[in-house]
Amino acid sequence: MHPMKRAMKLCVIGKGEAVMTDVPVPAPGRREVLIEMRACGICGTDFEKLAGNYSSTVLGHEAVGIVEEAGRDIDAVSSGDRVFPHHHVPCYNCHYCRSGSETMCPEFSKANLRPGGLAEYFILPEWNISHGGLFVLPSAVSFRTGTLIEPLACVLRGLRKLAVGKDSTVAVVGSGPVGMLQLFALKALGVRNVVAMDVSEERSRFARTLGAVSSFTSASGLKEACLSLSDGRGADASIVATGHPAATEAGIASLRKGGIMLQFGLPHPGTALVHDTSDLFRKEIQILNTYSGVERDVSDAIEMLTSHGAKAEDIISHSFRLERAPDAFRTASDAGNVRKVIVENGKA
Repeated sequence: MHPMKRAMKLCVIGKGEAVMTDVPVPAPGRREVLIEMRACGICGTDFEKLAGNYSSTVLGHEAVGIVEEAGRDIDAVSSGDRVFPHHHVPCYNCHYCRSGSETMCPEFSKANLRPGGLAEYFILPEWNISHGGLFVLPSAVSFRTGTLIEPLACVLRGLRKLAVGKDSTVAVVGSGPVGMLQLFALKALGVRNVVAMDVSEERSRFARTLGAVSSFTSASGLKEACLSLSDGRGADASIVATGHPAATEAGIASLRKGGIMLQFGLPHPGTALVHDTSDLFRKEIQILNTYSGVERDVSDAIEMLTSHGAKAEDIISHSFRLERAPDAFRTASDAGNVRKVIVENGKA
């Protein structure tokens, strides 16, 4: 790679503002890989970074691409290989990792795609590669579908904590992009009784195409459907795929006694849950949280997309060329009328 070659990158220039800029194409170190981005999804975390709610301004982590250049000490991949690079990787050796809390590892978020997945070219660091964060993309998984690997991995980590079965009744609150992936994954895992809720009529309708037996725009409708499917008990589990506190309340209200709620969507800092804790105690309601995903989740996500990728790709509603990435963010902010928004570099 010529050291003077330049390429496009989406760059944060101020709170809520990002523009395309030209930057030098980075050169990989001996144990790094330079990847040409082919497609990258836009995540809610990217919006949080734009808003200034993160110290990091690295945009884009749902990226897939082609190896442009492998460092001289890399033999796992070669130039031209289709790959998924995982942006955060734990050490797998500390107390958190040994206890099954790998995403709480102090090293987990230190390394990242450089300068980010919303760039024409980016580096996957040595740390990520040496800890298993570089995956060859199967030919059955398109670059478009590959943008769903990272968020689906996060979904599967949460579902592993819930341990729902095929006969479980599950409520999914929020049918935005991650809620859609929850529905997709539950269907792929064979869970039959899934009920969805979203305030958007359009997303509520789309939820049924992903396998929800019914979908509603109200918490009362969600609760009644869960009662109907479970002989009056309520949902065995609920997944709250949005950070809005009203959604959390709807998730709790849909549960049976002894049910489990998984908070998947990120609440805004300072959000308080106001709930009668004696009610939680008497009904033995459990509340779990989940954050991100690790390599076993990525492997499971790739396997699921290899088998069911055509259905998953329906979740993607809008695609923009890389040079129009700022427009992609504006479109993705329309929560009621879009599903998943991705960016492609035009070479796929």
